[in-house]
Amino acid sequence: MPESQNLLARCLSKDAKSQKELYDLYKGRIMGLCRRYTKNREEAEDVYQEIFVRVFQNISQLKDHDHLEQWIKKISINTAVNYYHKHKRHNHVDERQGFCHENEDYTLILSQFSDGMLIKMINELPDGYRMVFNLHEVEGYSHAEIGELLNISEVTSRSQLNRAKQKIEAVLGRTGG
Repeated sequence: MPESQNLLARCLSKDAKSQKELYDLYKGRIMGLCRRYTKNREEAEDVYQEIFVRVFQNISQLKDHDHLEQWIKKISINTAVNYYHKHKRHNHVDERQGFCHENEDYTLILSQFSDGMLIKMINELPDGYRMVFNLHEVEGYSHAEIGELLNISEVTSRSQLNRAKQKIEAVLGRTGG
């Protein structure tokens, strides 16, 4: 039995040591995701805790141990979105304003920054912009999917993504990027 399948089996039997092992195994990757969706480390830790409460409550639903990481990531994104809904600060954005034109150098410029610097820039975005940016640019969700997750229109999703990119580009301009 492969080690990951063995670990999963031990977690299914509610073995606390194995649950801690799984919790620690994904901490780096999933905490990075949590940091992108929250304003600070404390909020990210709260979301991370909630993610693993859900993981351990629902682990019996996982049918294929080969999909464990994708399953945990899906729970993570849904938990982060739920956290956003519970704690959003009602930052309404007028969706009627025009869209900006995308800068072709945007991705290249972003690739030159460290993860820490990128997380800092993303965390400085208004909540709605940050959520849309993460869901679209990092996770690959469509604007229709984002609209459904965040209870906003596709137009609002597109608009908030463009505004997030404008804000990041402005920061990049200040840092000499």
